[in-house]
Amino acid sequence: MNERRSFFLCPMPYSRAFPFPVQKLFPLEMGRPPAYPEKEMTSMSAPEPYRVLFVCLGNICRSPAAEIIFKKMVAEQGLEHLIESDSAGMIGYHRGCPPDSRMLTVLKKYGYEDPGLKSRPVRKEDLEQFDLIVGMDRENLRDLKRLDKKGQWAGKIAPMCFFTTRFPDEEVPDPYYGGQEGFEYVVKLLQDGCGNLLERLKEQLSL
Repeated sequence: MNERRSFFLCPMPYSRAFPFPVQKLFPLEMGRPPAYPEKEMTSMSAPEPYRVLFVCLGNICRSPAAEIIFKKMVAEQGLEHLIESDSAGMIGYHRGCPPDSRMLTVLKKYGYEDPGLKSRPVRKEDLEQFDLIVGMDRENLRDLKRLDKKGQWAGKIAPMCFFTTRFPDEEVPDPYYGGQEGFEYVVKLLQDGCGNLLERLKEQLSL
């Protein structure tokens, strides 16, 4: 997990009030929720599921945890046929590996079961196929934007902490080199962010 991407785009300011100032992630007005990309309807009665992709560096800690948490929240509200989710990593070093056992242990403590996820890297086609792509930290966001060479999908890319309300963090910290306390903190942060994301999607999609 210590392998890091060597490239960076130019440094840019970052704040919770305006999380990615150089290029807005969503049409956003003060005091109003972001407008998410609209789904095309396959028919008047059968919309395609809205698809969310969670992304971190290796897809073994933060992004699979977000996927597991978000999927359970969606299922508890009976929306799994309308909102789908997946996770991926910016590097393929852990391709095919299950989530970190320490993360799974903490997730189980908070009532989340492992559905048998396996790590995979982000693919260029993910930028087109998913409606919202949620990065865990600045580096993930910059790497995702680097994949989007023509800037076609910039409006789909958002930071996880854009959706949190109970934590001051601007990035989801990587717990890989820490102890259980770090994993627990990340799970709590992701619960906050995923819950708010789901509520905003329900409002946007009129669910």
